[in-house]
Amino acid sequence: MQANPDSARYGEVFDRGYARYDGERRGRRGAITSLIGFSMKRAMGIRKSWTAKVMPFILYVAATIPLIVMIGVLAVMRSMGQLGDFGDFASYSTYFGVILSMLGLFVAICAPEMICVDRHERTLPLYFSRAINRADYVFAKIVAMMLLAMTMTAVPAALLWLGRQLVEEKARQAMVDNFDDLIKVLILGMLTSLMFGTIGLMISSLTSRKGVAIAVILIGFLVVTGVAQGLAMSLEDHSWSRWFLLLDMNTIVTSLGNHFFHDVQSNRWVDQLNLNQTECVLVMLGWTLISAIILRWRYAPRDDA
Repeated sequence: MQANPDSARYGEVFDRGYARYDGERRGRRGAITSLIGFSMKRAMGIRKSWTAKVMPFILYVAATIPLIVMIGVLAVMRSMGQLGDFGDFASYSTYFGVILSMLGLFVAICAPEMICVDRHERTLPLYFSRAINRADYVFAKIVAMMLLAMTMTAVPAALLWLGRQLVEEKARQAMVDNFDDLIKVLILGMLTSLMFGTIGLMISSLTSRKGVAIAVILIGFLVVTGVAQGLAMSLEDHSWSRWFLLLDMNTIVTSLGNHFFHDVQSNRWVDQLNLNQTECVLVMLGWTLISAIILRWRYAPRDDA
């Protein structure tokens, strides 16, 4: 039996024998927010068996260990008055260089969980039947993946920034003087998370099998990076060979970090790519846009998933 329609409310409620819902109906915006939260919980294994939580937990621990080591060594060396080159050891660029491989694995685990299950269980028609459209679905998934990835990039890097200031003799003044570094850390973390996350979602949208998506993402990041660097090295006598490195996400992120903080050691790939700060940002946004367009195309109306 269909409930009486109310023009002041959005959507319709059908009685199929389940408990009635008399709460607030938040409409399209609420549906998008709920989908973002649900996607993040699913990717982290919340409300699932403990085995689904093991890999995210391990990766968070692995991401935290370098952070603790960097801050600890920096504090000890500073207290001994022998800081020397250890300031570079605990640099933001160093941390991002360490964390990128873990971020790739994190995206490979989380992105298929967000995308492939909906295709495999054929729940997409339920999503698209009422409150949200296909663009909303894609937007929610990208936001959810970016927020999760930022817990591996921006959040730990912000904690590194805090630790670096707290070991100073005048911590409060150091925070004020280096506040712009915090902004740069958050921007770099957000752009990195957005690019890696959107690429991972795009690859995951090409299949309904999580195992296949995980393998393709991992192999893709490793193989494409290796091929790009190999071609750039073998053809380095030609100036145009540097454009192969646009396929190397790690080099792009490292290049932007170098421009932001000026604390990274010489890197042959960064030197060969030779992008300025604006170009680095545009390349990262470009990869994000290309991946988002393909992702949106995969959820075009002709999809029968």
